[in-house]
Amino acid sequence: MLYAWTLGAKFVDVIKLTDVFEGSVIRVIRRLDEMLRQLCSASLAIGDHKLKDKFDECSKRIRRDIVFAASLYL
Repeated sequence: MLYAWTLGAKFVDVIKLTDVFEGSVIRVIRRLDEMLRQLCSASLAIGDHKLKDKFDECSKRIRRDIVFAASLYL
């Protein structure tokens, strides 16, 4: 499910891949992004810039569309 999201699938298509509620999927994706940002900071602290760049790229791929909209009432 999340792999499809990182490849650019629409949220509607991602939801069709699972029977989990939409809000739970959004919460998981947001928490994963938070974890990736923390891992990015940790890798920067230890001086591993290649690893930091990998975590940045992962975060960029999931940080898009309605999942990260400031408000669902647009």
